[in-house]
Amino acid sequence: MKRAACVGTAIVLVTSIGSASAIEKPQAPAPREALQSCPRQGPGFVRVPGSATCVRVSGRAVGGIDVGAQRAAPVTAGQLSIDTRTESDLGPVRAFVRMGHGRP
Repeated sequence: MKRAACVGTAIVLVTSIGSASAIEKPQAPAPREALQSCPRQGPGFVRVPGSATCVRVSGRAVGGIDVGAQRAAPVTAGQLSIDTRTESDLGPVRAFVRMGHGRP
């Protein structure tokens, strides 16, 4: 009985080592397409690879200190904007999202 348990353990170890070596083999990364600009949509737009959709991601971050008579307090503000545009059979389609935090 002990011999069968030892053989079973050895088989499990050999198969796990074999599968681990198969997982660890490095794979060549897939080639990335260069981003193409979309001059018809305006500055900052790039084309999504494999589609006719153009995207612009923009934002800003501001930091500072408010100093008053009683105390000083940090001030932060940020904004993120995502603008997507594409052409359809019915005309241009646009989606625009703007998220912000803090004082403008």
